Amino acid sequence: MQQTNEEVLIGFITANPDSTKAAISEGTELKGLVLFNLLKKLEKEGKITLEGGGADATYSINENDREEEEQDVTDEEEESGEENKADGDDEETTNEKEKEPAKDKIVTAKPPKRDNSKFKFNGEEYGKGPLVRAVVAKYVEDNLNTTYKQLKEVFPDDLLKRFGIFQEEATAREISDKRDRYFLKETQIIKLKDKKIAVCNQFTVTNIQPFLKVAKTLGFKIK
Repeated sequence: MQQTNEEVLIGFITANPDSTKAAISEGTELKGLVLFNLLKKLEKEGKITLEGGGADATYSINENDREEEEQDVTDEEEESGEENKADGDDEETTNEKEKEPAKDKIVTAKPPKRDNSKFKFNGEEYGKGPLVRAVVAKYVEDNLNTTYKQLKEVFPDDLLKRFGIFQEEATAREISDKRDRYFLKETQIIKLKDKKIAVCNQFTVTNIQPFLKVAKTLGFKIK
């Protein structure tokens, strides 16, 4: 089956991260508005990230979404895997003589399981995203006159590329679009001295590490 332009583009960027628009055009033979619109579409959907500007701007596959996809295993898939395992045990019991696997048998890897790491903070147990929100809220509670700019200096956007640890409420809603990428319920919004903010919920066991280091340097005890 012939690949779509989008599949060709994603395939090339996956194999050639940090590629310029010119390199992508040469490698995929996608040109002009076709390439421009595809890059904009994938960037808006969060599938690729753009670094820099002008002719030197580079494109790469969004690592955050890749990590999320590796973790997003549904309960149905896990249950199906358990059922298949059970069926396999019964078959092995009834066919003990056929212990040698068929030469042409295809062995498929089990899908990765969702990471459900828990953290203890302030006497409560939290998942990754809720922990980050709880720490930011506690910092604001302990520093009531904190402004948006000051909080950005404490928890800079570099701690979580693309989304940032938090954004102004309006900005967070705009970024979220069809999928909530921030804690946006009214009870989850945090009020600063000058603005209202929403904390990001797009954390994995890997990309939360920079935040944890900063939180611990601030004196927060997280286990």
